[in-house]
Amino acid sequence: MNVPFLRDDSLPPGEAEQVAPGIRRILCDNPSAFTFRGTNTYLVGGGGSVAVIDPGPEDERHLQAIMAATSGERITHILVSHTHRDHSPGARRLAALTGAPTLGYGPHATPPEAGQEGGDHEFVPDIALADEAMVDGADWRLRALFTPGHCGNHLCFALEGSGVLFSADHVMSWSTSVVSPPDGSMRAYMDSLGRLRLREGEDRLYLPGHGPHLPDPMPFLDALSVHRRRREQRILAALREHGPAPLEALVGPVYGPMDPRLIKAAGRSMLAQLLMLEEEGAATHRDGLWALA
Repeated sequence: MNVPFLRDDSLPPGEAEQVAPGIRRILCDNPSAFTFRGTNTYLVGGGGSVAVIDPGPEDERHLQAIMAATSGERITHILVSHTHRDHSPGARRLAALTGAPTLGYGPHATPPEAGQEGGDHEFVPDIALADEAMVDGADWRLRALFTPGHCGNHLCFALEGSGVLFSADHVMSWSTSVVSPPDGSMRAYMDSLGRLRLREGEDRLYLPGHGPHLPDPMPFLDALSVHRRRREQRILAALREHGPAPLEALVGPVYGPMDPRLIKAAGRSMLAQLLMLEEEGAATHRDGLWALA
């Protein structure tokens, strides 16, 4: 089962488009091999109570686009799905301009000295959201769903009564998510996928952190799960043929030819799967070498 990725996204950066009733999207102009065309910021509600989900990186043009799109409205909440630098740093300036509190699961789960790249270690939410916490506006209600895996403090947000889930970087429409230890965990990621799969009938539209909106998301979740399990089988086959071997020697046999910019990230995701296999007793790691158990 191939993952049916969606990459047709023509929204110009800085413009606001309505993607569902009461929901607008603004694309930040921060394209990369990891962010696709950029970070999606979502505006929920209007008039007297607007929630901003993922204000993005520190980017003055994106900040001004958010302010322009909400001119004459009141931003009352700034929600952060997770503390990666393409999602949370913009919250500081937006909060200073609007007086709105920031909300998220908590600070970045691993310290800077752990060597984790991309983490925003400065963000601390004004209001910490526990799993299943509710955030209420004048005409909307968001439920926080703790979905670690891509990031240790990752949240998705369900817009109650709408069938819409803001899936952030846990489920993106354009690509799989990077899962990079120690902050990322493949076991947690797979468990979080399973949790969302149990919401069949509740969520009919995913609005991801990168890429276009994702209708009919349940078959997509199934394809993501199969994709990860197939990669797991390729890792086991590579260990069978090449092990014991260091991580770097396994990337090529598992992934094949790929964009050089993604090789390091691929190795990190493969490490996450190796650690899960080690937990399951299928692989071992000793003196820097991975082997079948």
